[in-house]
Amino acid sequence: MNPLARAVTDVRALLRLLQTELGDARQRAALPGITYASHTIIRGADRIRTGRNVFLDHGAYLNPSTVNDRRGFIEIGDDVEIGPYSVLWGGGGLTIGNNVHLGAHVHITTQQGRPVDSTKRGPLIVDVAPVVIGNDVLIYSGAIIVPGVRIGDGASVAAGAVVVRDVPAGARVGGVPARVLSAERRREILPRFDHVKMAVESGHREDLS
Repeated sequence: MNPLARAVTDVRALLRLLQTELGDARQRAALPGITYASHTIIRGADRIRTGRNVFLDHGAYLNPSTVNDRRGFIEIGDDVEIGPYSVLWGGGGLTIGNNVHLGAHVHITTQQGRPVDSTKRGPLIVDVAPVVIGNDVLIYSGAIIVPGVRIGDGASVAAGAVVVRDVPAGARVGGVPARVLSAERRREILPRFDHVKMAVESGHREDLS
């Protein structure tokens, strides 16, 4: 490749990158109530609602999604922390209560593809079902929450658990698939962090003003 052609290719790549970055910044700016760490990605900001004191850590991804012509949504309460590289899909409707803490690499999805039929060709069939997470819930790193699950107030989900059925209020669950490990209630023991202050002190806050 001659120098001129290489320069043109580099400029085009830079313009695509800038276009992507500007689009991401517009999506984040549409939700000023959130404090963002770096490299967070928002899609469909017009279908995301949040309360006060919400913090998205490095690399978190939120997408209400549209599945089968159904426009999904994500609703997040007050004092919520979404951990690094966590992914939230809201095609079936995702509701998160107040004082909820997600660790790193947590995956919450309200949409799920059906098994592929090797005898047929066509688009993947995707089913949707809502996920509801109550108040004062702690979900440790690497946990997966599948469509249709309801997690009760004060519950906790162990690291790496795959939650395929409802979690009772106050229960502690773990395993694959997740099962109840303890039924002791945990209400009122989670600290209500000031995520904005925490992000500023750690140098992670992205100022969109």
